[in-house]
Amino acid sequence: MLNKDTMPEEYLNMVKRHLSVTWNDPDTDDKIADMMLDAEAALNHLLGASADYFKPGIDRELYLAYLLYAWNNCLNEFDSAYRTEIIRARHLHAFQNGG
Repeated sequence: MLNKDTMPEEYLNMVKRHLSVTWNDPDTDDKIADMMLDAEAALNHLLGASADYFKPGIDRELYLAYLLYAWNNCLNEFDSAYRTEIIRARHLHAFQNGG
């Protein structure tokens, strides 16, 4: 699990690049860090498993997409827009966990 106090700066920078946030502002960084923590918890629930959201693959794709929807205040549209990818990731995690 991510921790706001020990979150690697490279993770924050990766998310900022994805969101096209080019400025440095402590309040913006705090907002994005909070969103990152929320995204991890929400996706762990949706996927039924904990994942490494910074390793290339479907989990990172969903994580960054979730954050983009959160940044644009339209999380209510995320599940339906990414339903296929969520199902694919759930199946992948079930397979990896022997189920």
